[in-house]
Amino acid sequence: MTRKSFTAVTNYLDDHKIHIDQDEFELQLEGHPDFPSLLAFSDALNFFNIENYSFRIDNDEKDILPEDFLALIEGELAVVNNKEHTITVNGSPSEDFFSKWENIILIIDNYEEQPRTKSKLKNGSVNWGIAALLFLFLFAYDSSHLTLKLIFVATGLIGFIFAYEAYKKTHGKGTFIPVGVCRSDYLNTDCDLVFNSKKWKIFNKVDLSEISLLFFTSQLVCFILLSLIKNIEFFFEIYRYGLFAFIPIASLSLFYQIFVVKKYCPVCMVIIASVCIQLVAANLIFFTDKKMDGNAAALFFIGCFGSLMALVNFRTKNRIAQKNENTLKRNLKFRRNYQFFKNNLSLQKRLINEDFSSAFVFGNENADQTLTFVTNPFCKHCKEFYPVFLKLVKKYSDELRINIFFDVDLSRDDLDNRTVHINLTNIYINSENKIEFLEALNGWYEVQGYSENKNGWYQKYSKYFGSSEHALELLRGHEKWVSSNSVHFTPNIFMNDSEYPIQYERADLEFFIPEFLSENYN
Repeated sequence: MTRKSFTAVTNYLDDHKIHIDQDEFELQLEGHPDFPSLLAFSDALNFFNIENYSFRIDNDEKDILPEDFLALIEGELAVVNNKEHTITVNGSPSEDFFSKWENIILIIDNYEEQPRTKSKLKNGSVNWGIAALLFLFLFAYDSSHLTLKLIFVATGLIGFIFAYEAYKKTHGKGTFIPVGVCRSDYLNTDCDLVFNSKKWKIFNKVDLSEISLLFFTSQLVCFILLSLIKNIEFFFEIYRYGLFAFIPIASLSLFYQIFVVKKYCPVCMVIIASVCIQLVAANLIFFTDKKMDGNAAALFFIGCFGSLMALVNFRTKNRIAQKNENTLKRNLKFRRNYQFFKNNLSLQKRLINEDFSSAFVFGNENADQTLTFVTNPFCKHCKEFYPVFLKLVKKYSDELRINIFFDVDLSRDDLDNRTVHINLTNIYINSENKIEFLEALNGWYEVQGYSENKNGWYQKYSKYFGSSEHALELLRGHEKWVSSNSVHFTPNIFMNDSEYPIQYERADLEFFIPEFLSENYN
């Protein structure tokens, strides 16, 4: 599976109104040891808390297919819509779907959106809001030639957006453009083929997406600068004739698409249409000419040169980021390789005391495999790892015995510390549903160190507080277990009797549990 599968999955998520950070999704995907397998895509979706399932379905069972799903077709994932007995693949009708597919589908169930994705979308909305306010201010500041200004700003912004999307496509990044538009047999479109094809030597050295991005960036910057000195006529005078230089570039692009690649690129068409509209408007709509103004010429030069420097800097940073990302992907793939992890795990410290009778136990008490988590209610690093731990408890409670020990020192002269440990232990002892203890610990991590927020926590769980005798008995067992196994830091994790390697991130644990469950270290 290649980028076609990546594009299909991201478009499938978009169709379901599931918005994720595509760069991070790609990072998790390509960092997977089994990339580009179906398992890699499934695990990458799990990373974003997107529950997904794969099924093998025979052709005689096709009546049970859902309305939309991802299917393996000739080694690639594709978005399939199955409505009113009509099959479309990636937006195009397909009459031979059942002769090409590999009888494997991937569907999503439910989704818990990551906060960072919301933040990224919010920041993007704020940026566009600021840009809109800026141009509204400029129109109010100088209302002359308003029609021409509106045309240039609208087409300039559209051209900039699509030039940036073209740049991302050229450099292998995700885009908001639906796959059914950018790649369709019915429309004879294929953006990736047009951008990445090197059938002409000129395109090996010239990046038209960068030229387009520079053109529209400099245009918008110069528009703003010349509007501020109320000499927008100078701007239009230059573009009245300067835009004619774009005609051979547009003609070259169209010829390349029609006769060389024989596919169309909707992104390129939008860019060409934007410039053509500007060219027609600048030559047909009347505006007052102004004589050469030294200040205007200087600002125009500054705008163009500044845009060029910004693009060069952007390209340099993008190349460095791409290099770092590729290095990180290689490191992730190495680090998440289970065989390497298993070899490393076998070299770690072993438990001396395997008496788990005093532990807080969750999951399957009779399971062959155990996962032991050593924590401290006042540990900030434990707070960071705890969401991953809760996810593992929820997902593998039928297959794992999960133990929790507190790293507690009962001889310590700290009443608050002692009280918190006793209260949490009483919640575990007295609650009928032990999941309440996990929720209480999660709640405590949220308020730890913030005394003004603790009252609500105490009120919520005070019904479980009682005699400290039984709680102290359990905590002494925790203290003895931690001391006899020489646990000196938290969070600490043991997989069966082996300590989780300190070289690995705690959050990486979830990548190893499936294969860990399939083996027996005893």
